[in-house]
Amino acid sequence: AENFDEVEGPRRVALVGKPNVGKSSLLNKLAKEDRVVVDPVAGTTVDPVDELITLGEREWRFIDTAGIRRKVREATGAEYYASLRTASALERAEVGVVLIDASDPLAEQDLRIISMVADAGRAMVVAYNKWDLLDDERREMLEREIDRQLIQVPWALRVNVSALTGWHVDRLVRAMDTALEGWSTRVPTGKLNAFLGEVVSAHPHPVRGGKQPRIMFATQADTKPPRFVLFTSGFLEASYRRFLERRLREAFGFEGTPIELSMRVRERRSRS
Repeated sequence: AENFDEVEGPRRVALVGKPNVGKSSLLNKLAKEDRVVVDPVAGTTVDPVDELITLGEREWRFIDTAGIRRKVREATGAEYYASLRTASALERAEVGVVLIDASDPLAEQDLRIISMVADAGRAMVVAYNKWDLLDDERREMLEREIDRQLIQVPWALRVNVSALTGWHVDRLVRAMDTALEGWSTRVPTGKLNAFLGEVVSAHPHPVRGGKQPRIMFATQADTKPPRFVLFTSGFLEASYRRFLERRLREAFGFEGTPIELSMRVRERRSRS
């Protein structure tokens, strides 16, 4: 089958994170001097400016870098403005790279930005800046803290980087590639139904009110992000849908991407 979904041009990245977390140093480090400013619009920093940056011998398009390079003046509304900017960058991007300062505890604002990327349905890489400066004990503590705090997005890929030295930039590129691959994955219908059949027969949905909802058929309706539609004989509980999502991820990868599962409940009719 032909793939009409081919991406035009370089993959599009939104580098996001709270103000002063080091986005602009990371951008400078990634770009070295080897960057092309794309579509600069007459002079105002409010206009989005994208840059083409070569990483891993390919060009990537970094979205709205004017918003990154501009120092946000500490003014009222600056945070609100920054979050609007983040949302519009994500709208145009395929993958969100969330930069977090590893030397600070995870803040409410970090978690909000992580949720924005997931809610926008984008592939996601969480990059911990200054990880190289932490001692082993702090790293272990942070790993545990991160597992706990990212419980909503356990699928997000994580890398440790240094905006200052450019340490592990190659890992960042690999993570972006992996996340974009998961984001674009399509599972053939036959394979999907065979897999769900096995999972459901081993772990049927609990009986509720004398009924046991069954999955009659499933299909992947979309990619970028992957969306699945389950045709069922009754309502599947949230915990069971989460269980199915976990199993889908184990079986088909989907690293670094949100997945959507929706249901179409069809009451069974007796055949006349």
